[in-house]
Amino acid sequence: MSIFNTTELACPNCATPVSFDLVHSVNVDRRPDLRAAILDRSFQREACPACGYAFRVEPEFTYLNLQRGQYIAVWPIGRRGEWKQIEARCQAAFDKSFGAGAPPEARALGQKLTPRLVFGWAALNEKLIAAEAGIDDRSLELGKAGALGNLDVVPVGSAQELRLVAVVADELKLGWVTTAGDELVDVISLPRSAIAEIEADPQEWQELLAELSGGMFVDLQRSLLPA
Repeated sequence: MSIFNTTELACPNCATPVSFDLVHSVNVDRRPDLRAAILDRSFQREACPACGYAFRVEPEFTYLNLQRGQYIAVWPIGRRGEWKQIEARCQAAFDKSFGAGAPPEARALGQKLTPRLVFGWAALNEKLIAAEAGIDDRSLELGKAGALGNLDVVPVGSAQELRLVAVVADELKLGWVTTAGDELVDVISLPRSAIAEIEADPQEWQELLAELSGGMFVDLQRSLLPA
């Protein structure tokens, strides 16, 4: 089931208390409207009744979609530097609910799930868009690494990150998204054939693939952030 708790948060613009139904877990098999709201970026966003400023709460919840085999632990992007500890914590939670520590019925469901860990809304959207398009998220991260290697200028630092924002025909639209505010700054295109080429020649990418596949946090940031 999807679990929400009502709470009040201060508007970042005027400090007026704003009522939120704060999410703790989402089951989109039962609530497909929540998946749609995540993708259109309206989920967990409210407008302040006093000043009208609309703001979004940083995510911290579990996303479940049995139909697509997705179990995603979603954490605030500000916690990304703690990925190694959080990954271990999330893996233990998954094992308890769907793995070795779970009842037989839950373990059977868990065998159909691919557990993942993401930080921030843009990273969650990326996983949903990739799954919808039938793109393996490991191949996507390798494709992003290749695309970065072909750019003349790459934003330095942690203010922006490269995320899949859409799949249009045979092109993957990769957007530079700000880590503070989740705003789209620029978009580059990657032909879907580049993903196919990577999957046809995995040996060339073996070392990076092994690093990316080391746990629930399947993300190019895994090789860039300190453990």
